[in-house]
Amino acid sequence: MQLLPITLPLILALFFLAVVAACLAELIVGNPPFFGVIGAVLSAALGVWIFVSLPWFEISYEPRLEDLPVIRAVIGGVVVSGLFAFLRKKRSA
Repeated sequence: MQLLPITLPLILALFFLAVVAACLAELIVGNPPFFGVIGAVLSAALGVWIFVSLPWFEISYEPRLEDLPVIRAVIGGVVVSGLFAFLRKKRSA
């Protein structure tokens, strides 16, 4: 698998998908992860980056935004951001 060249449109697309994933994760879990909205977006960006980098998790005919697979990126962002939000919910209860 080739690494994507780091360009400004790619970074903006990554953070756009991270914002979408963070909003979905907050809706699912019910509260934001550590450090509020910024923590949600950063944890979702980590999830987007991890799931896009996985070579064994491929979805055929997946829509792409700046060569980032959209469905895989949103799933990764929701999983990681939702995990951090769930851990915060369990810790503060």
